[in-house]
Amino acid sequence: MNQPLVTIGLTTYNAANSIKRAIKSALAQTWRPIEIIICDDCSSDTTPIILSKMAGIHPEIRLFSNSINSGVATSRNQIIKQARGEYIAFFDDDDESSPDRIAMQVNRIVTYEKEFSNGAPVICHSARQVIYPEGMERIEGTMGERIGAPAPFGLAVAHRILLGTPLVDGNGACPTCSQMARTSTYRDLGGFDSALRRGEDTEFNIRLARAGGHFAGIGKPLVYQTMTQTSDKSLEDEYRFMLNIMKKHRDIVEQTGQYNFCLRWLEGKQAWLKGDRLQFGYFLVRIAITNPVRTFRRLREALPNLALNRAFRKFHNT
Repeated sequence: MNQPLVTIGLTTYNAANSIKRAIKSALAQTWRPIEIIICDDCSSDTTPIILSKMAGIHPEIRLFSNSINSGVATSRNQIIKQARGEYIAFFDDDDESSPDRIAMQVNRIVTYEKEFSNGAPVICHSARQVIYPEGMERIEGTMGERIGAPAPFGLAVAHRILLGTPLVDGNGACPTCSQMARTSTYRDLGGFDSALRRGEDTEFNIRLARAGGHFAGIGKPLVYQTMTQTSDKSLEDEYRFMLNIMKKHRDIVEQTGQYNFCLRWLEGKQAWLKGDRLQFGYFLVRIAITNPVRTFRRLREALPNLALNRAFRKFHNT
């Protein structure tokens, strides 16, 4: 029986030190047939030369490039536009994936669709092994790891992301570097929001949730993510983009009566990430006075992510 073509989408920018490793990881996938679409975001180092050489050796590779530096969302949208595969799996230019990643994610989606989705879109993320420069490693889980049960879906997922609402099997991150879905799912949703330089993966997941999407995960780490600090990563940008996402989806937050509280929570979280404990304490007291129950619940939900947030802060400029 013929297997469906899977598109591996790889976005890159100034990744001369890691791009070859990422491409080899894509080529090493046990699943066939595959195509590897690489979109370069106007790199200024030797990345384009490396890409050209590897594409000349491996016919599975198709190259595209942005005429100006446009951000990862634009690059991913180019991949979605050009994809010939029935599925798209996104890889990052400084990560590696287990050789069985594509096979496991296709199987997870197909099996879940038959059992639970009832025609709704399904997206699959895997757990990740995150590797830090000092040698520390962490396993970061993902949403929807339970097998044989419905995964988180619909507005409950959007509320989890925007409001921190507790959700069964809803802990864990859903980054694009471990993501796969049907190509039709990406196209039906209009791809990623190209206005966002950061947080585009979070915003996409919210839109998918609003469309009734199911988030079926894999608990095995299939992505090995190497953390790097670059000049374009800043806490201020992360805060600004998350604020924009909150405003974009204001309607569903306002339905719960928590919009102003969520804005203040983001402001307080930003102070904590920047290490400004005095400012964080001020915001915490202010929101606790007006919303004691909500504040307690958000703090309780945030505690399991304390170590992750510390690591997040380390790799962003203040």
